[in-house]
Formats: sequence, structure tokens, C-alpha cells
Amino acid sequence: MRNYKYDWENPAIIKRNKEDGHVIAFSYDNEADALNRVEPSSKMTLNGTWKFHWQRGLNDCPTDFYKDSFDMSFWRDITVPSVWQIGQDTESYPYYYASTYCRAISRSKSKIPSIDHTMQEIGIYVRDFDMPEHFDGQEIFLHFGAAKSAIEVYLNGEFVGYSQGSMTPHEFDITKYARKGSNRVAVKVYRFSDGAYLENQDMWLLCGLYREVYVFAEPKKCVRDFFITTDLDKEYKDSNTNLEIKINDYAGSGSATVKAEIIDGDERILLGEADFDGSANLKFNKLIKNPKKWSAESPYLYKLLISITADGKTTYKCIRFGFKKVEIIGEKFLFNGKPLMLRGVNRHDFDPDNGWAVPTERYHQDLNFMKNANINSIRTSHYPDDPYFYELCDEYGFYVMDECDLETHGVRRKGVPGDNPMWTDAVIDRMERMVLRDRNHACVFMWSLGNEAGDGSNFMRMKEAALKLDNTRQFHYEGDFDFTKSDVISRMYPTEDQVEKLGKKEPLTISWFDNIANALAADSKPIDKSLYTKPVVFCEYAHAMENSLGNFQEYMDAFEKYDNLCGGYIWDFVDQAIHKVNENGEDMWLYGTDYNEKDLWIKPPYNTCAIVGSNTYFNANGIITADRKVHPSIHEVRKVYCEIQIKAVDLEKGVFLLKNKQMFSDLKKFDIQYLITENGEKIKEGILKRSSFENLAPLSEMEFVFDYGIEKMPEGEVIITFSFIRRDDCRFAKAGYEQGFDQFILKKADEKAEAASEGAITVEGTEKECTVKGHGFTYTFKKGLLASLVKDGKEYLKGELRPNYYRALTDNDIDYINFVPPLIPVHPLHAWKLASNNLKTKATSIQKTAKGAEITVSISAVGMKDAKLSYIVYPNGKIEVTETGTPIMDMVRFGTTLTMDRAFENVKWYGRGPHENYIDRRVGARVGLYEMTVTDLEHHYMRPQENGHRTDIRTLEVTNAEGQGLRFTHKGETFEFNCHHYTVNDLDNATHIHSLKHKNFTTVCIDHMQRGIGGDTPGNACLREPYIMHGNTKYEYSFSIEVI
Repeated sequence: MRNYKYDWENPAIIKRNKEDGHVIAFSYDNEADALNRVEPSSKMTLNGTWKFHWQRGLNDCPTDFYKDSFDMSFWRDITVPSVWQIGQDTESYPYYYASTYCRAISRSKSKIPSIDHTMQEIGIYVRDFDMPEHFDGQEIFLHFGAAKSAIEVYLNGEFVGYSQGSMTPHEFDITKYARKGSNRVAVKVYRFSDGAYLENQDMWLLCGLYREVYVFAEPKKCVRDFFITTDLDKEYKDSNTNLEIKINDYAGSGSATVKAEIIDGDERILLGEADFDGSANLKFNKLIKNPKKWSAESPYLYKLLISITADGKTTYKCIRFGFKKVEIIGEKFLFNGKPLMLRGVNRHDFDPDNGWAVPTERYHQDLNFMKNANINSIRTSHYPDDPYFYELCDEYGFYVMDECDLETHGVRRKGVPGDNPMWTDAVIDRMERMVLRDRNHACVFMWSLGNEAGDGSNFMRMKEAALKLDNTRQFHYEGDFDFTKSDVISRMYPTEDQVEKLGKKEPLTISWFDNIANALAADSKPIDKSLYTKPVVFCEYAHAMENSLGNFQEYMDAFEKYDNLCGGYIWDFVDQAIHKVNENGEDMWLYGTDYNEKDLWIKPPYNTCAIVGSNTYFNANGIITADRKVHPSIHEVRKVYCEIQIKAVDLEKGVFLLKNKQMFSDLKKFDIQYLITENGEKIKEGILKRSSFENLAPLSEMEFVFDYGIEKMPEGEVIITFSFIRRDDCRFAKAGYEQGFDQFILKKADEKAEAASEGAITVEGTEKECTVKGHGFTYTFKKGLLASLVKDGKEYLKGELRPNYYRALTDNDIDYINFVPPLIPVHPLHAWKLASNNLKTKATSIQKTAKGAEITVSISAVGMKDAKLSYIVYPNGKIEVTETGTPIMDMVRFGTTLTMDRAFENVKWYGRGPHENYIDRRVGARVGLYEMTVTDLEHHYMRPQENGHRTDIRTLEVTNAEGQGLRFTHKGETFEFNCHHYTVNDLDNATHIHSLKHKNFTTVCIDHMQRGIGGDTPGNACLREPYIMHGNTKYEYSFSIEVI
């Protein structure tokens, strides 16, 4: 064993004088306060202003900072909780790593663990506080909710203890160090420690005291810990309820009485009562007849009240709990006896302005968003969250997979933790502390041993230790290669073919590429057919990296098709962009490259995962933004995850199938409204008779016949939309909130022959430049491209109508080259940018026909063959445009673009909306008639990229304030569009939103189609059919342009 000078680099030292983990429950002097969960007088917060010193390196570090005599008046102030990389004037930077470590931490196998002392960062926190008088005579503890990466604690000039393990509490008994009146607490925080090897999660590397700090008092004879379990019988009706209580006697003498009650309103059930001497471990058991059950649908909570009477004084502790049972039977999760479908999401505990010091309002925002989007399960990726999060999940109703603070992504193939005994105590300690803190929460349905930390016997040791503390829950671990630790088959980012094999229980093999990826970062494991004896869970899937989440409906289709597929967790919920304001007052949303590590002797002109420091933009994978605005993808989640569904059986006869996918609830909480429209305009609306559907049992379905009440269908397109509307206010939504919808086209619009266009037109000029004139209009074509459109003396074009084959690449478009950023400029898809920017056109035919003026244009563009544009200009001024072409390789876009003046700001369309949608992410966008400004059509992703698109467009109008503008109408198939106040090239070249400036024009793109956005795997499109735009496939579409 190597000799280590400091505790923070010695893996054999993970704690000194640190208290064991336990439930967080405070003592109260009276029962009413305990039951009402008021702020306890036994707790005093130390949140607020502390004195702070920061330095890099070990030299010249203050040595007497913890003494009363030390003068800290010249130190800066810092707010606790916080991280010192955000909002603090230090030279410490946040680093973003997805799969490696910063330079201070050695990755050399022979040197692990090793911290570069010159790069170590130290933050010293000091504050004075007055000890409450009523704490006198009690046992006093100092509690840090979380701190990274290691801390030394001092009180009144004395060393109290040492701790590491960032995401669970650091707690110390300070009774013998505390004094009446003024006390001085000092904390020395190390950014790096050997514990940091176990904390290589895909997130910003921050540090500090970032959760609540407080002191609290307990009676000398106190309830130190307890654990309640609620095993349900075979009918899932009655509960065999057990309570284990740990009593600590710090005085060492005297008898006491403990009493435990279950309280529900005015009803009280005695769980047990016992007399004892000294310290004790007590057990109470009682059969509770048919209690109300807790579930995500009905999160009913009871109160557990424990009182202890000693030395003539009674104190109380109270928590909330739920009656429930989680089990795995065969290949299914059962929750209270019903098969559980995990409509889940991964969530990082992050705020853009405060890092890991997440304000409480963020938790409410996040859980409201989730409930509104029909999310029922959360994986705490990849560490235990703040305790307040679990309190709210108990109340709101979520199935929480609680994950241990263990990830060794960058060294997991180097025996960290693996089978290495060096790490055994540390990983067991992390697991035990999470379980002890959180095991009483109703919301926690499963434990996770960590994430992407390799495999080895240490994981079995963790599971064995956790089972001794809680044998009522199952265990998850994705890195379990031999399928002995995890109770489920866990898979990350399965592709389309892998999903099918998993569902069909076919063997999964790994390729040579998988073996290479496994050596670097991945955990793709082979699965033999004989191993399909457990539920299959996708612990990460549907990688929502900025403009992503294509194919999401296809995943749910597979979950519902195959019984062994029990759902999964979207990666992930919220972007991890850091927010700053620049000198111009502009909001900046920053990512990895903005914080490259400093002090390199050479500064490469690019950033990669392994060379310079922070990974690039992989910190933005959310379905909401860092400041809690929705990304368009959340609408797809809301639709796909909805637990009420209507399917068409026979549209002509009005026969539909209503499905209730909820596990425990009928449909009494909902109204079903219907809206029938013609070309987007309402023609009829109403509400289904409640008695016809509200008693539909959970996990059941029924057919119903709907009378449209329309004697003769109108000429236009007729659509019916069913909306599932909440009848009453609830925790996360007001009455009238639409929880989901389904939409059906009852009738397509009647086809009408083009009416004869009357009037005279003239055609003048040559193939190089020609003019078509008619009554009140003059259109000019240059080299075959429509360059001017004048009607009644007003010009409507600012730039020509030209073919467009390129979109600003999304993260998924960049694909594997995301991992080699220097190669992005030579990405093969940039060929379509060159093709669009450098295409040549030539008018090959200009003639006046019986229809009007017909112009045919040949297009010469790299990568295209047989490409052409054709126009018919009718005497009434309408222009019909047809574009055809065949790419020689897969393409991203086939369409046209034109430019109008900035004044053309208003957009009205009939098609999918109102939010952004793409061909593989559009089920959450209904067909309707919408109006919006060009500015509002835009959607901001952290790294600017293709955005604001709409599909299935029938008509589009782009107008100015006076209502003048252009109308685009589909001919045959629908088209797609987007509009921006910048060009595709502007968007493609921008690196940040604050650098993307709006121009004095409006770009209008009319597309036959864009390819899908994909998102099955991290940073890779993984496009599926029919969302691929194949090479050697002819594309053709038509639309008309009219001046309005």
C-alpha cells in the first residue's frame, strides 16, 4: 500500500468521527408541531453568509483558520449553500466531463489514486454562530447536506472529523466541542480527493457546501433511526406492517418508553409501545386492515409518529410514509400487484445560476413539468438528490429509482471499483448512506448501485450490504455483465434492432465496434437467450440532446408490444447549461468548451474529450431548458406517455376504442372533449357523456360509437380531436388542463380542378433574365430563379427563391464526429451546404402556354442529378412551383428558400403545431390552424442548430402588419416549413444563442421534407425508416405562391 500524506488522497480513509447514516427526522417538544411538520426548534440552520478563502495548490494555505484568534475579516463572503465555481470571484472554473477526468486526477492505472497537489483547490469556510440556549444538556450534531469532494471540520479550534462521499450527508457529533453562546465552525473543503474517482458522472464538476448546513439537538436518550415497511398480502389488501427503531442513550443510564402510532386524520393506530433501558433496537409489528395504498396515481400518505419519554420529558418524531409493495414476478414489475410501465426520465439536480445548490422552487417546477407530461418515474442520475426532492416525490407521486453516488466512467476498466479491495469500504459506505437516508420514502421503488462504473465483486458487496438494511426493494445496475447483481436486465440506448431482439428474447451479441466502445466508455453486454428471466428496463434511452427525441413513439409501441419490456428513462430531463450575463446585458448559456482547463503549455484550437478538458455541448440533453422553459420535445413525451388513449376502429361508422392504461384509477377525474374542424375552423364541439366512460376500469378498454352529428361532410378536410381534460384542480394542474389528446382525419379535402385563370400575361426577356407580367403584377426570373415578385407596385421578395438541400446540423446530424470535434468542419453532410451555396441554375425553357407562362430551370449542384425547378405563372398571378431531383447520397433536406423583408413578421398556417415538430417527432403536434410571429417560431437550443420546423402543412401565409404577404399552398402532398430572421448559414455558423443575431429580413423555407432528427443513442441520429432521405431516390413536390 502506498504511503499517503493526506486523508483526501488515501482510499483507506473515507471518514473520521462521522456519524452513521440515518433517516432525517427532527425531535419536537410537542405532538402537534411534529404532526404539522413545522420548522423544528431542535434545528438551527447555518445557511447564509460565511467567510471564505480559496486557493489553488497546497502552499501558503492558512494554518490557524479554525482558531478563535484567527482574523478572517479580510476574507471574502460566500453564501452557503452554493458552489464556488458559479457566482463567486475565484479563479476556479466549472469543468464538464461526460466520460473522463480533469487533469488534476491521474488516470494512469499504476498511479490511481493520485491527485496533483499543485492543481488541488481548497476552499475554507468559517462562520460564528450562537448556540441556542435550549440545546444545553442535549446531544448536538453538525450536519452538511452535501459537500464535494472531501471536508475537514473544526469547531472552536478543535478538529471534529473528516468526510467524503459528496451526495449524502456529512454529520458529526459536536457535543464535546460545543460551548454556550458563541461558537466558531470552520470547514476545509477539497475539490479533489480519492473519492472523486468514484464521482465521474456526466455533469459539471463543481464543489463547495451546496446543500443545507445546520446544527440540531437530540435528547440524551433519543430515537436515532427507524425504518417502516408495509408488506401487503397476496390480495394486496392488508399490510403486515413492521417498524424497526434504533434508540441511542448518550447519557448511559435510565429507563424510557417508546410509542409508535400510525395517524390518518383523526384515526390513530397503535403500532407498538415498549419500555427499555439504555440503548436499544426495538421492533413493532401489526396487521393493518385495508389501508389506502400509495401509488404515483394516488400518492396517499400516512403519518408515523414516534414518541420517546425519558426523564419525565416526551419528544416526538414524525415522518410520512405510504402503504405499498414492489416486487418482480417473472419478467414484470408489480406495484401493489399491478404491472408497472415505467414512463420515466433521468434527472440531474442542477440549476443554471446556482449549480448543485438547487433552489426549492426548481423542484416544484420540475415535478409539475413531469406530471403535466405524464412522466411517472424518475431516476436520480447519478447520485442521491436533495432530501426535499424525495419529500415532494412522495406528495406528487413518482416512482423513484434512487441511484448511488458511484460512477467511474473514465477508469472503470482499471479496477475502480471492480474487484479491487481498495475501494470496497468506500462503495459500501456510499450505498448504505443512501439507503439509510431514503428507505422510508414511499416514492423510492428501486435502488441503483450506480452508473457506468464497470463490473466486479464490489457491486455484489454493495447489494449485500443494502439488503441488510432494506430487503423490500429490488436493485438495478446497468453495468452488471454477468447478470448476478441487477434484478432487471438494464440496457442503455438500444437501437431499433436491439429493441426487437430484447422484446423477442433473442440473443444479443456485441460487434467489434462494441468491444472497442466498451474498452473506452460503453457497457454493451451480450445477452444469452437463457438470461431472459427478468424484466427489461432501458435505464437510458431516447437521448434528448437538444433538437432530438425522434422515434419516441416507436419506443412506446415496443414497450406495449412486448410484455418483458417495462419501459425506461429518457436521457434526460433538464439541460445543464450555465447561465451568465455578458457586458452587453445578454444572457449567455454556456457549455463545456467555454470552460476549457487553463494553464496548458499548448492550447489546441479545438476541444476534445481527452485533450483539453471540458467536453463540448453534451451537457444539453434535456426536454426542458436549464432555466425551466419547455423544449418542443416535451410535447412528444406528453403525448406518448399519456395513460389514456383513443384509437380508431372504423372512422366511417364512428367506432373508437378507449383505453385506460392507468394502473389503479378509473376515468372519473377526466372529461373527454371533442372538437370537429374543417380546414382548421371549428364546426362542432362538445363533451362525451361522462357515464359512458368514467367507470372504465384501470388497465382495460372499451369500444364506443360516436355520432359525428354531421349529415353531410363538408368539402374541406374534416378532423376530430378528442382531449382528455382534468375536471378538478390537482397538485400540478388546474381544472381544464389537457392531459392528452388523440386526433383523426375523418375526411380529406375534396380535390378540385384548378379553376381557369382569366387575363392576359406577357413574357419578355431571355433565359438569362425574363419578366412575366399580368394584371397588376410583374415577376422577374434571373437564371431561372424567381428574383422579384411585384404586385400593385409592392416588392414581396428580398432574395430569390432557390433550391435548398441543407439545414444547420443538429447535434444528432453531426453523429459520431461529435466525439472528434476537429473533424466537424469536414463532416460529409456539409457537402449539402456547399451544394446549396454554390448551385448553378439555367432556364432551359420559357414559353407561354394555354395555362400561362411556363418556365423550366435546370439545376447543377454537387450531389444532385436530374435536378430542376419548374414554374407555371397563371394570369391571376398565382405561381405553381415544382422541384425535382435525385441525390446521389443520403441528404438532410429537399426544398426551397426565399427571403422577404423583416416587416413580414406574421405567420399563419394550417398544419401541425403550434410547437416545432419533425417527421419523426410529430405525434405530439396536432393538425390545426395557428398564428405566430416569425420571432416566436424560433426555438433556442443551447448550441444553435436547426429549429422551428413545422410539418404536414396545407397552407402557409407570411404577412406584414397590414395583412399583405405571400400564401403558400400544397399541391398534392403536404409540405414543411420554417421561418427565421437569419439564414441557414448564419444558424450553422453560430456557436451560442447570444452570438446569433437577427437580421433585417425574413427567411422562408418551403420543404418537401427534412430527414428525421433521430436520437436513439448519444449524439447519433440513428434514423429509422421512413425518416431517412436516401440517396438515388427521386424527390418531387409542388406548391403554389400567391400574393395576398
